[in-house]
Amino acid sequence: MVTAVFIDATKAKILGDLPKALALFQLCIEKDPNSDAAYYELSQLYYQQGDFKTAGELAEKASEIDPGNVWYKLLLNDVYNKSGNKEGSLKITQQLAKQFPGNVEYLYELANSYLMMNKASDAIDTYDEIESIIGVTEEISLQKQRIYLVQNKTDKAEAEMIKLVQAFPEEKVRYYSILAESFMASGKEDKAAEYYQKVAEADPNDPYIHISLADFYKRKGDKARSFEELKEGFSNPSLDIETKIRVLTTYYTVQDIYVNQKDNALELAGILVKTHPDEPQAHALYGDLMLQDKQYLAAREELRKVIEIDSSKYSGWESLLQAEASLQDWNALLDESSRALELFPMQAVPYLFKGIALSQLKQPERAVKALNAGVKLVTGNDPLLAQFYSSLGDTYHELKEFQLSDENYEKALKINGDNSYVLNNYAYYLSIRGIHLEKAETMAKKGAELDPDNPANLDTYGWVLFKLGKFDEAKIWIEKAVSLSTKEDPDLLEHLGDVCFKLGDQARAMQLWQKAKDTGGNTEELLKKLKDGKLNE
Repeated sequence: MVTAVFIDATKAKILGDLPKALALFQLCIEKDPNSDAAYYELSQLYYQQGDFKTAGELAEKASEIDPGNVWYKLLLNDVYNKSGNKEGSLKITQQLAKQFPGNVEYLYELANSYLMMNKASDAIDTYDEIESIIGVTEEISLQKQRIYLVQNKTDKAEAEMIKLVQAFPEEKVRYYSILAESFMASGKEDKAAEYYQKVAEADPNDPYIHISLADFYKRKGDKARSFEELKEGFSNPSLDIETKIRVLTTYYTVQDIYVNQKDNALELAGILVKTHPDEPQAHALYGDLMLQDKQYLAAREELRKVIEIDSSKYSGWESLLQAEASLQDWNALLDESSRALELFPMQAVPYLFKGIALSQLKQPERAVKALNAGVKLVTGNDPLLAQFYSSLGDTYHELKEFQLSDENYEKALKINGDNSYVLNNYAYYLSIRGIHLEKAETMAKKGAELDPDNPANLDTYGWVLFKLGKFDEAKIWIEKAVSLSTKEDPDLLEHLGDVCFKLGDQARAMQLWQKAKDTGGNTEELLKKLKDGKLNE
């Protein structure tokens, strides 16, 4: 009768009718309390449903009825592991190892149980027993090494790795590297150096050894030796470029790369380019570093190589456009921004550069069109938006569309009221038009305070003061601008001449106007002043 019920229960289990299976297996137990198989099957069903407490009780009962059944013990061990019963798991694995001496699988389970119970020495003994059966293996030796390191038994950890070197000499470079890194981690730098040297001797072309040595010498405080090892690693074509760039960006901070260790970073990037001439990332990194270092011509050369190799990477285009703008090569900037827009029509920055180039090339109508197209694409980037508004303000002024010019300057200042470039230009153009001079004075003063070493800002403030009739103050600021200018600027000289004339020093005014002409000034107004010997108002 019980057998028939058990068969029906098994069929229900196979068909997935778990409630029926549970009920029938339970009926088997009621009819035969010693039906270990029914307890086992019920335990499996509860285990599958995540009820490990009930599953454990049932498996324990099955194993109690038939203590020699390995399957009952294995299920019970799984239940204990799932429920976090470490002591129960250890007890079961000990029984299995004793019941089946020499069974490597059960010994592995036993070693794991010892580790879970923090019985490291017992785990080591168990691994030794496994090793006596199957011989030296990497898995066991590495596990023992890790245990010895946790126990701070570095000599024994080292011995395990040497054992691997002897057993598998073809892998000795990797094992030496593991030893070196473990000694570094434990603060035993001299031992680490010993094994790093063994790696270098065994395989001079190992792609990682010089990177490891660089890190070693860096920790030792030997920056010069560290850098030499880093250069060796970067010169090795076997080490992929992604790893090298990752090393560079983790080895140095951003501050180091662009300021403190700029020369070293540039040298390493140069090595990358030589070692990986067909990799766009190498030229991009080198170009960006030179761009930051204001080596604009060299940066442009590298960044042009980036897009020659792979024009599909937008970041390369943007860096190239920055280099062209810094060089003030407006024709090249117009050409390359136009090419960038053919590939990336939804990117805003190329429109900005194209607009700037067209404005500088005296094509303001086309510049406004490009700028208005780009400004619509800016989202979540206020500094970029302010640049568009600033450029639109400049260009609309050039077109004498003054209301639109003022509106865009106002938009730019709303984003950043401390934008000295906008404050300067807006104030200067208001002064030229002779309107809102008090507002212009406030903006020009702020621009001069924000950027006190910029001759253009100081001159603008002085010029607004001049327009307001504050000639003595105007002279002070424009003279400061002239003294700070790195070259003789005809506009500054002409402005100073105008102030001197207003202050009654006609002779100096004539000298300054003539000097302005001699240094390139040729406006009709300047020439008329020189001809008439007076300021024309």
